Amino acid sequence: MAKKIAKIIDWILALNGCLMIATATLQIVSRMMGRPVAWTVELLTFLGLFSIIPGVASHFLKNTEPRVGIIVDYLPRTLRRLTEFAINAACVVFGFILLYATYDYTGLVGMGTPEQYLPFPPETNLLPVYLLSFAVIWNGLYNLHRIAVGKIEKSGPAPEGGER
Repeated sequence: MAKKIAKIIDWILALNGCLMIATATLQIVSRMMGRPVAWTVELLTFLGLFSIIPGVASHFLKNTEPRVGIIVDYLPRTLRRLTEFAINAACVVFGFILLYATYDYTGLVGMGTPEQYLPFPPETNLLPVYLLSFAVIWNGLYNLHRIAVGKIEKSGPAPEGGER
C-alpha cells in the first residue's frame, strides 16, 4: 500500500516539476518582454513547497530514507537493535507531534489575514506537511515491526525501486 501511494506521489511530483518549468519559463519570457506576470513568483514558491515535502514523504513510504548505518552497523547486534528501536520510536513520536502541530497550526501561531496567502488558502500549504507526518509515522511503525520480528536489514542505499 505504501509503495503504491509513493508511486502516486512520484507521478504528482513529475507533473509538479513540469508545471515549475512552465511557470519559470513564463516568468523569464514575460520579464524579458518587459511585462512580468506577478503571480508566477507565488506559484513557483507554492510548487516548490509541494515538491520538497512530498518528495521526502515518498522516500519514507518507499523506505529509502537516509539511515544511520555508519554508526549503528559497528555496534553489537543487541545494542544495534535497541538503537534502531529507539530511533524509530522517536520517529513515530516526531510524526505524531508534527501531525498535531500541523493540525493545531492556526491556534498556535495564527494565520494572519487571508490576503497574505493569495492565491491559495492557507490550509492548502499544510497538505504536504500532513502527508509527511503520515509518511514518517508509517515508516517508523514499519521499522518498529521489522525490528520486533527480528528482520534486520542491511544499512546503505537501497537499490532502485526501494527494496533492500
